[in-house]
Amino acid sequence: MGHQLKLILIAALLAMFSSSFVLAASDTSQFKVVPADELRDLALHQQWLHLLHYRQHPYTFRFISQNDSPEFFLAEKGKTNAHEELVADLSAFLLTDQADNASAQCRFPARYHWLKHRLPQVGFVDQPCSEFDEWRDELNAHRLTLIFPASHINSPSSMYGHTLVRMDREDPSSSKLLAYSVNFAANADPTDNELVFSYKGLSGGYPGEVSVMPYYVKTNQYQHMEYRDTWEYELDFGSAEVDQFVRHVWELQDTAFDYFFFDENCSYRLLTMLDAASSRSDLAADFKMKAVPVDTIRALYSAGFVSREVYRPSAASVMESNAALASEQEADLARTLVESDIPIGDLLAGVPEESQTRVLELAYSYARYLSVKKKQANPVLRKRTLQILSARSKLPAGDVFPAPRKPEFRDDEGHGTARLSVGGGYTGEQWHGDINWRIAYHDVLDPSKGFSPGAQIEMGDFYARVTEDGDVRLQKLTLVNVLSLSHKTRFQNPVAWTVSAGLDRFNHEGSELYSRFNLGFGRAWQLPLGLRDGKRLGSARLFALGDLTARADNQFDDGYQISAGVRAGWLWQGRLNQEMIQFRWQPAALGDDTPRRELTVEEAFNGFDNVQLRFGFSRQWASSEATNSWKLTYAWYF
Repeated sequence: MGHQLKLILIAALLAMFSSSFVLAASDTSQFKVVPADELRDLALHQQWLHLLHYRQHPYTFRFISQNDSPEFFLAEKGKTNAHEELVADLSAFLLTDQADNASAQCRFPARYHWLKHRLPQVGFVDQPCSEFDEWRDELNAHRLTLIFPASHINSPSSMYGHTLVRMDREDPSSSKLLAYSVNFAANADPTDNELVFSYKGLSGGYPGEVSVMPYYVKTNQYQHMEYRDTWEYELDFGSAEVDQFVRHVWELQDTAFDYFFFDENCSYRLLTMLDAASSRSDLAADFKMKAVPVDTIRALYSAGFVSREVYRPSAASVMESNAALASEQEADLARTLVESDIPIGDLLAGVPEESQTRVLELAYSYARYLSVKKKQANPVLRKRTLQILSARSKLPAGDVFPAPRKPEFRDDEGHGTARLSVGGGYTGEQWHGDINWRIAYHDVLDPSKGFSPGAQIEMGDFYARVTEDGDVRLQKLTLVNVLSLSHKTRFQNPVAWTVSAGLDRFNHEGSELYSRFNLGFGRAWQLPLGLRDGKRLGSARLFALGDLTARADNQFDDGYQISAGVRAGWLWQGRLNQEMIQFRWQPAALGDDTPRRELTVEEAFNGFDNVQLRFGFSRQWASSEATNSWKLTYAWYF
């Protein structure tokens, strides 16, 4: 008993004077001493901070962990004190004679592995961790591949795309679907609709959790991946880094982080996990305000972590590629094969064998697409699909359609997702200067390389104006602006739609700022323009939408105006320029009976990488009074 009290007193004195840290082994007669200054250095080491997900607070400059689960820390103040957590972890890692799977070494194998190699003089004793060993062996991870299902504008949770990591096995010929994947996502309430999901995702209303599952399970669960093209980026991580990544994933399971749609999202969290796995990586440090998936992929390229990329076309891309190579009669027959209950043999009677093969291949592509879209009852569609495959098996084997052409540009090869513009113009009878900063992401007049034609997603778009009188004011603020001009094809008939919200002003002099919400639905049609020698140089489309706008401010008769009408226009998106002409007419109104019309013409010319010159004209009518506005802006994308 006296011997133990003596040891306790010695440890207390050492801690008091901060001269060293005493680590007790199971044999209490032996000690290893780590100088206090070395402990302080370790607590501030980049890898230790990465392993605990510490980030420096922007105001207090203190390090605080982004992990919100108490189980992730051994020290009482481990979330906010990296040094205390280091001391607690070291003490726990030194305990020996622990039961299988009961030690701190088993709970935090990545931390233990790192400290064991940083402090070889301590003499750690490995404890048995059979559960982790079995889990690690089952994963059999030898390579890491970042998976990027491209953006899908019709789903708020996927507008910017999504990323996850697949842990590939050693045998390159093994099925990728059987490999395991690591995903970070919001643990959302399944009863929440898309609007509630968007709000909670923006405000941190959901916990974000790391999950590990077979890749095929993830692809089935994440249904949008079947009609979103996917890019796979093989990462240049060595075997030791892959092993450390696996250890760290184990540590993060059953813990939670706050999930924020703009910054602490799936792509950001995966970067922090890669940072924890490699001393070469400090990728997440550059993403303090937002983390758009394509930006995180660019960061991986800049750091030299991408060894190669592979394109995987979606079911919709395969279907549309096949349809473009089939005749109109073959496409119509393929659709009939899927949608009709007439025996397949009867429908194909008299059709040449080669054409039958193309029809059946196209029909299968369409059936697969429908199964993902859930446009038909599964049992009926499944039975018809099997009949189509059976008929196809009776014809000569071989590919009758080539694989879809790889896109000329990847999503990450487009312009930067933030934009800063400066310019000037003449509105009414006054000159003005404008400055615009947009946080994210893309509008239909931005350079179209790497982006989906007809798709627009903007968030956090600020316009400030300086008038010739020297007044400085907020001219416009867009909180969200989404436009989807998806066009009709032989097999798809999507609805074109738009939604936007923010603050705005009319063109006329003295207009006050008003709040605005706009909603519209309609159709878009792609025109057969922009093709040269079989290559598409641009995309041209017409659109027409029902247009509903709600405005609120005391400048309106009853403090508000709800007006309805139509919005129609033309859009060209090319390599060198973009052009949009649209007319809006809202004759029906409540709260203020002023009918409104607006004609806008905008032309944008792409310069070198990430720069653009844009010209715009608009004419707004309020009843019979009209005001013109001209502007010229120069934009940088970053």
